[in-house]
Amino acid sequence: MFFILSKILSFLISPTIIVLSLLILSLLTKVPSKRKRFLMMAIGLFLLFSNPIIINQLLKVWELKAATTGPKSHDAVIVLGGFMSIDKTNNSYSFGEGADRLTEGLILYKRGSIKKIILSGGSGSLVDDTRESVLAKAFLVNNCGVPDSAILIDTASRNTYENAVESKKIMEAGNLKTAVMITSAWHMRRALGCFEKVGLNVAIHPTDHLYIESPQFSYDSFIPSTYNIIKWETLMHEIAGIIMYKIRGYN
Repeated sequence: MFFILSKILSFLISPTIIVLSLLILSLLTKVPSKRKRFLMMAIGLFLLFSNPIIINQLLKVWELKAATTGPKSHDAVIVLGGFMSIDKTNNSYSFGEGADRLTEGLILYKRGSIKKIILSGGSGSLVDDTRESVLAKAFLVNNCGVPDSAILIDTASRNTYENAVESKKIMEAGNLKTAVMITSAWHMRRALGCFEKVGLNVAIHPTDHLYIESPQFSYDSFIPSTYNIIKWETLMHEIAGIIMYKIRGYN
């Protein structure tokens, strides 16, 4: 039930859904003044959500940065899922924007600073039961030269809190003492809270940043873009996740 409720909350606070709802209300209402009000609200919110300056500054504050100090080597790197699936049409791997999570984990391992790779990710979908960690392990072993013995997988977790719970079990079972945790920068705040909640101290290695380092004001700063709405969608999804996790005691 909690899993379903978190998905519903993410849907309800989606910027796209909010703007679309206002447009529908403007079409359905028979009162001219209300119709105009709903329409102006929809236009105003669209301009807000599509503006690059506002979301970029919010992401600058939201996204966590890697610590500049700490051990250079760790017993394990924990790679959180949410970056790949299987393309059943072509029977091939399909990587999403979060694929940096896997490639950064692979780079750390190849440098020799990591002993084990922990792939944490079962199925986070309501309709697809594909175990992402199984796919990721097969990719690393078959295509990247990583030995099977170097990879430990969690196939049970369906959300970020369960990533932390299952990763801790794997760490304890393998007598692994230190770890660096990799996930997207915009997701790191929620992930780190979950790992701290279960008592697993990890260094963080955020990837896949949505914040863009650029001059505060430029020509592009004033051009609306649907890509900025996608960034808002991601941010609101994370806020919804943290709210639900706080209620549940996961964070």
